[in-house]
Amino acid sequence: MTDSHDIQMDINSKTHWHRLLAQAVEEPLTAVGIVVQTEIDVTSGSPKADIILLRREGAEWTEAQKAWLTDGMRDTMARELLLEFKFTESLTEDVIAQLFVDGHLYRNKRKLGSDDLKSFLLLSKTPNTGILERFWFVQTDKAGVYASGLPLFDSLGIILLNELPDVPHNAIWKCFASRDQEWQKAFKCVDRYRLSNTSLQHEYVMFGIRSIRMKGALENLEPIGLTPEYVMDLGRREWFASVARSMSKEELSNMPGAEGLRQEGKVDILVRLLTRRFGELPAAVHEKIAVADSGTLEQWVDLVLDARSLADVFGSGLLGTH
Repeated sequence: MTDSHDIQMDINSKTHWHRLLAQAVEEPLTAVGIVVQTEIDVTSGSPKADIILLRREGAEWTEAQKAWLTDGMRDTMARELLLEFKFTESLTEDVIAQLFVDGHLYRNKRKLGSDDLKSFLLLSKTPNTGILERFWFVQTDKAGVYASGLPLFDSLGIILLNELPDVPHNAIWKCFASRDQEWQKAFKCVDRYRLSNTSLQHEYVMFGIRSIRMKGALENLEPIGLTPEYVMDLGRREWFASVARSMSKEELSNMPGAEGLRQEGKVDILVRLLTRRFGELPAAVHEKIAVADSGTLEQWVDLVLDARSLADVFGSGLLGTH
Protein backbone atom coordinates (compact mmCIF):
# COMPACT_ATOMS: atom_id res chain seq x y z
CA MET A 1 0.00 0.00 0.00
CA THR A 2 1.17 3.54 -0.72
CA ASP A 3 1.00 6.01 2.15
CA SER A 4 0.57 9.76 1.87
CA HIS A 5 4.33 10.22 2.32
CA ASP A 6 4.81 8.12 -0.83
CA ILE A 7 2.43 10.43 -2.63
CA GLN A 8 4.50 13.44 -1.66
CA MET A 9 7.70 11.67 -2.78
CA ASP A 10 6.33 10.67 -6.19
CA ILE A 11 5.04 14.01 -7.42
CA ASN A 12 7.06 16.88 -8.76
CA SER A 13 4.90 19.40 -10.61
CA LYS A 14 1.82 21.49 -9.92
CA THR A 15 -1.50 19.67 -9.71
CA HIS A 16 -4.03 20.55 -12.42
CA TRP A 17 -7.29 19.53 -10.80
CA HIS A 18 -9.36 19.82 -13.95
CA ARG A 19 -7.20 17.09 -15.55
CA LEU A 20 -7.95 14.69 -12.71
CA LEU A 21 -11.65 15.43 -12.95
CA ALA A 22 -11.55 14.97 -16.73
CA GLN A 23 -9.68 11.69 -16.26
CA ALA A 24 -12.48 10.40 -14.02
CA VAL A 25 -15.28 11.19 -16.47
CA GLU A 26 -13.59 10.91 -19.87
CA GLU A 27 -14.07 7.21 -20.58
CA PRO A 28 -17.79 6.90 -19.72
CA LEU A 29 -18.58 10.17 -21.51
CA THR A 30 -16.62 9.25 -24.62
CA ALA A 31 -18.40 5.89 -24.75
CA VAL A 32 -21.78 7.65 -25.12
CA GLY A 33 -20.67 10.17 -27.74
CA ILE A 34 -19.44 13.13 -25.66
CA VAL A 35 -16.04 14.55 -26.62
CA VAL A 36 -13.91 15.53 -23.60
CA GLN A 37 -11.05 18.01 -23.99
CA THR A 38 -8.77 19.91 -21.61
CA GLU A 39 -6.50 22.93 -22.17
CA ILE A 40 -8.83 24.66 -24.62
CA ASP A 41 -7.72 27.38 -27.03
CA VAL A 42 -10.33 30.06 -26.38
CA THR A 43 -8.69 32.33 -28.97
CA SER A 44 -6.10 31.69 -31.65
CA GLY A 45 -3.34 33.65 -29.93
CA SER A 46 -4.08 33.08 -26.26
CA PRO A 47 -2.59 30.48 -23.93
CA LYS A 48 -4.71 27.38 -23.46
CA ALA A 49 -7.26 27.74 -20.69
CA ASP A 50 -7.35 25.25 -17.82
CA ILE A 51 -10.92 24.23 -18.46
CA ILE A 52 -12.80 21.15 -19.60
CA LEU A 53 -14.85 21.13 -22.77
CA LEU A 54 -17.69 18.66 -23.30
CA ARG A 55 -19.13 18.48 -26.82
CA ARG A 56 -21.95 16.11 -27.61
CA GLU A 57 -22.36 14.19 -30.81
CA GLY A 58 -25.90 14.38 -32.13
CA ALA A 59 -28.64 16.98 -32.25
CA GLU A 60 -29.65 16.72 -28.58
CA TRP A 61 -28.55 15.07 -25.34
CA THR A 62 -29.55 11.42 -25.29
CA GLU A 63 -30.62 9.56 -22.17
CA ALA A 64 -27.37 7.58 -22.32
CA GLN A 65 -25.41 10.84 -22.29
CA LYS A 66 -27.48 12.40 -19.52
CA ALA A 67 -26.79 9.36 -17.37
CA TRP A 68 -23.22 10.67 -16.95
CA LEU A 69 -23.91 14.41 -16.62
CA THR A 70 -24.66 16.26 -13.39
CA ASP A 71 -27.84 18.14 -12.70
CA GLY A 72 -27.53 21.45 -14.49
CA MET A 73 -25.38 20.05 -17.30
CA ARG A 74 -28.02 17.50 -18.29
CA ASP A 75 -30.74 20.17 -18.26
CA THR A 76 -29.30 22.50 -20.89
CA MET A 77 -29.88 22.30 -24.64
CA ALA A 78 -26.43 23.73 -25.43
CA ARG A 79 -24.32 21.41 -27.55
CA GLU A 80 -21.01 22.44 -25.94
CA LEU A 81 -20.24 22.86 -22.23
CA LEU A 82 -17.26 24.73 -20.79
CA LEU A 83 -16.43 23.57 -17.26
CA GLU A 84 -14.18 25.48 -14.88
CA PHE A 85 -13.38 23.25 -11.90
CA LYS A 86 -12.10 24.66 -8.61
CA PHE A 87 -10.96 22.14 -6.04
CA THR A 88 -8.83 24.18 -3.64
CA GLU A 89 -9.95 27.72 -4.50
CA SER A 90 -12.94 29.60 -3.18
CA LEU A 91 -15.38 31.38 -5.46
CA THR A 92 -14.26 34.92 -6.25
CA GLU A 93 -15.24 37.71 -8.60
CA ASP A 94 -12.13 36.96 -10.66
CA VAL A 95 -13.15 33.30 -11.09
CA ILE A 96 -16.61 34.30 -12.33
CA ALA A 97 -15.18 36.96 -14.63
CA GLN A 98 -12.55 34.60 -16.08
CA LEU A 99 -15.05 31.93 -17.05
CA PHE A 100 -17.40 34.54 -18.48
CA VAL A 101 -14.59 35.93 -20.65
CA ASP A 102 -13.36 32.46 -21.68
CA GLY A 103 -16.87 31.51 -22.73
CA HIS A 104 -17.31 34.72 -24.72
CA LEU A 105 -13.97 34.30 -26.50
CA TYR A 106 -14.52 30.62 -27.22
CA ARG A 107 -18.01 31.25 -28.60
CA ASN A 108 -16.65 33.92 -30.95
CA LYS A 109 -13.76 31.74 -32.09
CA ARG A 110 -16.05 28.81 -32.85
CA LYS A 111 -18.75 31.10 -34.28
CA LEU A 112 -21.34 29.56 -31.95
CA GLY A 113 -24.80 30.94 -31.34
CA SER A 114 -25.83 32.15 -27.90
CA ASP A 115 -27.69 28.88 -27.25
CA ASP A 116 -24.86 26.62 -28.45
CA LEU A 117 -22.57 27.05 -25.43
CA LYS A 118 -23.15 26.92 -21.68
CA SER A 119 -20.42 27.55 -19.10
CA PHE A 120 -20.41 26.04 -15.61
CA LEU A 121 -18.31 26.67 -12.53
CA LEU A 122 -17.92 23.37 -10.67
CA LEU A 123 -16.96 24.11 -7.07
CA SER A 124 -15.62 21.58 -4.63
CA LYS A 125 -15.93 24.01 -1.73
CA THR A 126 -19.27 25.63 -0.95
CA PRO A 127 -18.91 29.45 -1.21
CA ASN A 128 -20.45 31.94 1.18
CA THR A 129 -23.81 33.31 0.17
CA GLY A 130 -22.45 36.84 -0.13
CA ILE A 131 -20.53 36.22 -3.35
CA LEU A 132 -23.51 34.38 -4.85
CA GLU A 133 -25.91 37.18 -3.96
CA ARG A 134 -23.57 39.83 -5.35
CA PHE A 135 -23.98 38.32 -8.81
CA TRP A 136 -27.63 37.39 -8.26
CA PHE A 137 -26.98 33.67 -8.28
CA VAL A 138 -29.86 31.73 -6.75
CA GLN A 139 -30.59 28.03 -6.56
CA THR A 140 -32.66 26.65 -9.41
CA ASP A 141 -35.22 23.88 -8.97
CA LYS A 142 -32.20 21.52 -8.85
CA ALA A 143 -30.30 21.27 -5.56
CA GLY A 144 -26.71 22.43 -5.98
CA VAL A 145 -27.37 24.21 -9.30
CA TYR A 146 -27.37 28.01 -9.36
CA ALA A 147 -28.29 30.51 -12.08
CA SER A 148 -27.98 34.28 -12.14
CA GLY A 149 -30.88 36.69 -12.40
CA LEU A 150 -28.63 39.07 -14.34
CA PRO A 151 -29.12 38.76 -18.12
CA LEU A 152 -25.36 39.27 -18.54
CA PHE A 153 -24.73 35.87 -16.93
CA ASP A 154 -27.44 33.87 -18.71
CA SER A 155 -24.79 31.63 -20.23
CA LEU A 156 -23.10 30.83 -16.91
CA GLY A 157 -24.20 28.41 -14.18
CA ILE A 158 -22.68 27.33 -10.88
CA ILE A 159 -22.68 23.74 -9.60
CA LEU A 160 -21.85 23.07 -5.95
CA LEU A 161 -20.65 19.49 -5.66
CA ASN A 162 -21.38 19.33 -1.93
CA GLU A 163 -25.05 20.06 -2.56
CA LEU A 164 -25.80 17.79 -5.51
CA PRO A 165 -28.24 14.95 -4.70
CA ASP A 166 -26.81 11.46 -4.17
CA VAL A 167 -27.96 9.93 -7.45
CA PRO A 168 -25.93 7.96 -10.03
CA HIS A 169 -25.59 10.70 -12.66
CA ASN A 170 -23.96 13.01 -10.09
CA ALA A 171 -21.81 10.40 -8.36
CA ILE A 172 -18.48 10.44 -10.22
CA TRP A 173 -18.41 14.24 -10.20
CA LYS A 174 -19.27 14.33 -6.48
CA CYS A 175 -16.20 12.21 -5.73
CA PHE A 176 -14.41 15.59 -5.88
CA ALA A 177 -16.68 17.31 -3.32
CA SER A 178 -14.87 18.87 -0.35
CA ARG A 179 -17.00 17.48 2.49
CA ASP A 180 -15.95 14.03 3.66
CA GLN A 181 -19.47 12.70 3.98
CA GLU A 182 -20.35 13.87 0.46
CA TRP A 183 -17.44 12.32 -1.44
CA GLN A 184 -17.67 9.17 0.65
CA LYS A 185 -21.37 8.81 -0.24
CA ALA A 186 -20.45 9.43 -3.87
CA PHE A 187 -17.95 6.56 -3.91
CA LYS A 188 -20.54 4.30 -2.31
CA CYS A 189 -22.92 5.23 -5.11
CA VAL A 190 -20.19 4.49 -7.68
CA ASP A 191 -19.79 1.04 -6.13
CA ARG A 192 -23.50 0.35 -5.77
CA TYR A 193 -24.29 1.10 -9.40
CA ARG A 194 -20.94 -0.20 -10.73
CA LEU A 195 -20.25 3.12 -12.41
CA SER A 196 -16.50 2.51 -12.65
CA ASN A 197 -16.90 -0.80 -14.45
CA THR A 198 -16.91 0.62 -17.97
CA SER A 199 -13.40 -0.86 -18.29
CA LEU A 200 -10.54 -2.05 -16.13
CA GLN A 201 -8.65 1.15 -16.93
CA HIS A 202 -11.51 3.24 -15.58
CA GLU A 203 -11.59 1.11 -12.43
CA TYR A 204 -7.90 1.89 -11.96
CA VAL A 205 -8.65 5.61 -12.22
CA MET A 206 -11.44 5.49 -9.66
CA PHE A 207 -9.39 3.30 -7.30
CA GLY A 208 -6.56 5.82 -7.54
CA ILE A 209 -8.77 8.83 -6.80
CA ARG A 210 -10.46 7.03 -3.91
CA SER A 211 -7.11 5.97 -2.44
CA ILE A 212 -5.75 9.50 -2.52
CA ARG A 213 -8.87 10.90 -0.91
CA MET A 214 -8.97 8.23 1.79
CA LYS A 215 -5.36 8.99 2.70
CA GLY A 216 -6.19 12.67 3.09
CA ALA A 217 -3.57 13.81 0.59
CA LEU A 218 -5.99 16.24 -1.05
CA GLU A 219 -7.14 17.91 2.15
CA ASN A 220 -6.04 21.17 3.75
CA LEU A 221 -2.77 21.68 1.90
CA GLU A 222 -2.59 21.09 -1.84
CA PRO A 223 0.07 18.53 -2.75
CA ILE A 224 2.32 19.39 -5.65
CA GLY A 225 1.97 17.52 -8.86
CA LEU A 226 -0.69 14.82 -8.72
CA THR A 227 -0.94 13.76 -12.36
CA PRO A 228 -3.40 11.53 -14.23
CA GLU A 229 -0.52 9.11 -14.84
CA TYR A 230 0.22 8.89 -11.13
CA VAL A 231 -3.47 8.35 -10.32
CA MET A 232 -3.70 5.57 -12.90
CA ASP A 233 -0.60 3.80 -11.59
CA LEU A 234 -1.68 4.11 -7.96
CA GLY A 235 -5.16 2.87 -8.83
CA ARG A 236 -3.80 -0.14 -10.69
CA ARG A 237 -1.78 -1.18 -7.67
CA GLU A 238 -4.63 -0.50 -5.25
CA TRP A 239 -7.06 -2.43 -7.46
CA PHE A 240 -4.82 -5.47 -7.53
CA ALA A 241 -4.24 -5.29 -3.78
CA SER A 242 -8.01 -5.17 -3.25
CA VAL A 243 -8.59 -8.16 -5.51
CA ALA A 244 -5.73 -10.08 -3.91
CA ARG A 245 -7.19 -9.63 -0.43
CA SER A 246 -10.43 -11.25 -1.54
CA MET A 247 -8.86 -14.29 -3.24
CA SER A 248 -7.25 -17.49 -2.03
CA LYS A 249 -3.58 -18.11 -2.88
CA GLU A 250 -4.61 -20.69 -5.46
CA GLU A 251 -7.09 -18.34 -7.13
CA LEU A 252 -4.54 -15.55 -7.11
CA SER A 253 -1.83 -17.66 -8.72
CA ASN A 254 -4.23 -18.69 -11.51
CA MET A 255 -5.45 -15.15 -12.16
CA PRO A 256 -4.59 -13.99 -15.72
CA GLY A 257 -1.90 -11.32 -15.60
CA ALA A 258 -1.33 -11.73 -11.87
CA GLU A 259 2.35 -12.57 -12.20
CA GLY A 260 2.97 -9.51 -14.35
CA LEU A 261 1.31 -7.25 -11.82
CA ARG A 262 3.22 -8.82 -8.94
CA GLN A 263 6.48 -8.36 -10.88
CA GLU A 264 5.67 -4.68 -11.52
CA GLY A 265 4.90 -4.23 -7.85
CA LYS A 266 8.30 -5.64 -6.84
CA VAL A 267 10.07 -3.36 -9.30
CA ASP A 268 8.16 -0.38 -7.92
CA ILE A 269 9.06 -1.23 -4.31
CA LEU A 270 12.74 -1.76 -5.13
CA VAL A 271 13.05 1.51 -7.07
CA ARG A 272 11.33 3.43 -4.27
CA LEU A 273 13.65 1.97 -1.60
CA LEU A 274 16.79 2.60 -3.65
CA THR A 275 15.81 6.17 -4.51
CA ARG A 276 15.06 7.03 -0.89
CA ARG A 277 18.41 5.59 0.26
CA PHE A 278 20.71 6.74 -2.53
CA GLY A 279 18.94 9.43 -4.56
CA GLU A 280 18.58 9.40 -8.34
CA LEU A 281 19.54 6.02 -9.78
CA PRO A 282 22.04 5.52 -12.64
CA ALA A 283 20.71 4.25 -15.96
CA ALA A 284 22.63 0.99 -15.46
CA VAL A 285 20.63 0.24 -12.32
CA HIS A 286 17.31 0.84 -14.08
CA GLU A 287 18.40 -1.41 -16.94
CA LYS A 288 19.41 -4.21 -14.60
CA ILE A 289 16.16 -4.00 -12.63
CA ALA A 290 14.10 -4.05 -15.83
CA VAL A 291 15.39 -7.48 -16.90
CA ALA A 292 15.58 -9.13 -13.47
CA ASP A 293 13.36 -12.06 -12.55
CA SER A 294 11.04 -12.13 -9.55
CA GLY A 295 13.43 -14.00 -7.26
CA THR A 296 16.31 -11.64 -7.98
CA LEU A 297 14.12 -8.60 -7.27
CA GLU A 298 13.19 -10.07 -3.89
CA GLN A 299 16.88 -10.63 -3.06
CA TRP A 300 17.73 -7.03 -3.93
CA VAL A 301 14.88 -5.73 -1.78
CA ASP A 302 16.35 -7.66 1.17
CA LEU A 303 19.86 -6.35 0.45
CA VAL A 304 18.89 -2.70 0.14
CA LEU A 305 17.63 -2.60 3.72
CA ASP A 306 21.19 -2.91 5.07
CA ALA A 307 23.18 -1.62 2.10
CA ARG A 308 25.48 1.38 2.49
CA SER A 309 25.85 1.90 -1.25
CA LEU A 310 24.42 0.72 -4.57
CA ALA A 311 27.44 -1.52 -4.94
CA ASP A 312 26.31 -3.44 -1.84
CA VAL A 313 23.14 -4.36 -3.72
CA PHE A 314 24.26 -4.82 -7.31
CA GLY A 315 28.00 -5.41 -7.05
CA SER A 316 30.84 -3.08 -7.93
CA GLY A 317 31.11 -4.27 -11.53
CA LEU A 318 27.73 -2.88 -12.55
CA LEU A 319 28.59 0.64 -11.43
CA GLY A 320 32.14 0.67 -12.71
CA THR A 321 33.72 0.74 -9.24
CA HIS A 322 36.23 -1.55 -7.58
